[in-house]
Amino acid sequence: MYSLDFKLYITHENINYELSAMCEGSVILTSSRKGTPSNLTFKIMRNAVKDGLNFVEGDFVSLVVNKSNIFKGRIFSKSRTKDQIITVTAYDQLRYLRNKKNYEYANKKAGDIVKMIADDFKLKTGIIEDTGYVIAQRREEDETLFDIILNAIDITNVNTNELYVLFDEFGELSLRNIKNMFVPLCVSDDGTIIDFNYKTDIDSDTYNLVKLYRDNEDTGKRDVYAALDSVTQEKWGVLQYYESLPEIYNDAQAKIIAENILKQKNRLRKTLSVECIGAGQGEEKIRGGSVVLVDINDVGQNAVFNTYVVENCTHTFSNNQHNIKIDISEWND
Repeated sequence: MYSLDFKLYITHENINYELSAMCEGSVILTSSRKGTPSNLTFKIMRNAVKDGLNFVEGDFVSLVVNKSNIFKGRIFSKSRTKDQIITVTAYDQLRYLRNKKNYEYANKKAGDIVKMIADDFKLKTGIIEDTGYVIAQRREEDETLFDIILNAIDITNVNTNELYVLFDEFGELSLRNIKNMFVPLCVSDDGTIIDFNYKTDIDSDTYNLVKLYRDNEDTGKRDVYAALDSVTQEKWGVLQYYESLPEIYNDAQAKIIAENILKQKNRLRKTLSVECIGAGQGEEKIRGGSVVLVDINDVGQNAVFNTYVVENCTHTFSNNQHNIKIDISEWND
């Protein structure tokens, strides 16, 4: 087993305190690809805290593993037991995207939306990649900031077939094309896997008939834009995706969107949950939105060998050991 270089810091009144040796039990870091902030939880014995440190809500917490900056956020809650064990929960900047605000904007890219919201809510930004696609017009009412950004990312995705990930990179909001989220390591059945669960289905998010519609006020009829795959309809039956389409798209754009949705969803969905042990190969860098290579032979008749997107990730650090649990779905560029 490799030696884990693990550092946990709290910044209180502009002073950094290293608390790794004071932690009781496990330090747990969770992240998801979309919709939730990363969160770090740990426990400290009150009498183990030295130098008069009395950390409070709002103080910064940072986690550095194997000299890599992994997490930075603020303390949002503390709880204490009779035994004077303090449980601390910290979130990264995405926590502030739970706020709500009405926005009406025109001719902006998804990255522009991130920057606009960051400016309004005093959030720091890092690498915001150019998403290319310009959203002509949109009105968002009573939506969370998270949903406003994710809506822009989804609109970009269905128009360009490019997927982007919003995440906090050690205290900076970042927006990256998922093609640039690859972590150069392989999750394989080489002795580091504790357990896995491999699933294939056409039940949860598989469609072979896409119909997009909008009501035409001029004709009084409903315009429908369809895309289908007769081959998979013969294999699986008809699985229909039916959704309204904003008026801002012309007929040609509507057809492209329908084809892109079909391309993304007309497939056997393959998902995998894996629990493994860190082996010093950079596993600490895996987070929600990462892309990893998976090579597992022990799944019955068909071996798993492909790139997978990390939907959810949990790191557990305890007693010089690093365990990782990831929920991943197959991704084909």
